Amino acid sequence: MGSDIAVEAADIVLVNDTVQNIPHLVALSKKMMNTIKINLTFSLLLNGAAIILAMVGSLSPVWGALVHNGGSLLVVVNSALLLTWSYKKMSCHKPSSVCIDGQLQDA
Repeated sequence: MGSDIAVEAADIVLVNDTVQNIPHLVALSKKMMNTIKINLTFSLLLNGAAIILAMVGSLSPVWGALVHNGGSLLVVVNSALLLTWSYKKMSCHKPSSVCIDGQLQDA
């Protein structure tokens, strides 16, 4: 009963006794946040440009719909690239540091 509440309240739940996956989870979460920021920026810029072009009459509704759907498709493909991402474990020489994407970071 109490463990169910702890699982619901936790940000990360370890299902086994090894804590060796924590650097991988931290690196994956940073990569995911970066991908989310890129996707938001891309979609806002693309839709903003399409709206401006439609307002001045340079973009027909059909092309506007195609641009919107193409942008959505690119966002989905960019997010799907996270499935191919793998954690590159580096050897760290500082005891209180974590190596993420080849860079030494303080834990």
